[in-house]
Amino acid sequence: MTLHGLRGFVRQRVPFSDVDMHGHVHNGVYCSYAETAINEFLREAGLSERFDPRADSHGVVYHVKKVELCYDGSAGFDDVLDITAGVQRIGTSSLTFSAAMVHAGDRAPVARAEVVWVCVDRATGRSRPVPAPTREALAAADAPAPAATEGR
Repeated sequence: MTLHGLRGFVRQRVPFSDVDMHGHVHNGVYCSYAETAINEFLREAGLSERFDPRADSHGVVYHVKKVELCYDGSAGFDDVLDITAGVQRIGTSSLTFSAAMVHAGDRAPVARAEVVWVCVDRATGRSRPVPAPTREALAAADAPAPAATEGR
C-alpha cells in the first residue's frame, strides 16, 4: 500500500552545532531531521501512541532497519529548512517513510531520506506483521478530505 496524503511538517533553523568543518550541515544530521519530521507526521495523524515504545501498543515496537539519504544541495548555519515526511509504503512487517528537506525561502532541494521501520514483537524480539489497527489508522490518515460542495 502506498500513501501520499498527510505530511508531517517541521521548520528547522540550522544551529551551529549541526555544521561540519566545511560549513555545511553534517551529513548524519539529516537523519535526525528526517526522524523529527516522521515523528511530527505521526503526531499530526494522531498516531504517536501506536509507535511510542513506552506504550503497550499491540505488543510491538518498531526498529529502524534502513536509512537512505540522497543529497541534492547544501545547507549551512542559520539556514531555514522546511522538512516534510509521510508514509511511502506499508509492507507486511515494515513501514517505509519518506522525508524531503528544502530551503524555506526558495524551496531549493537539500536532501531526501527513506527510512524503513520493522515491526518487532516486544516479547520475542522477532519481526512480525504490522497490526491491522495500525495499518488501518495509517491508511485513514492518508484518506483525502471530503470535497467542499458549493451551495450547502
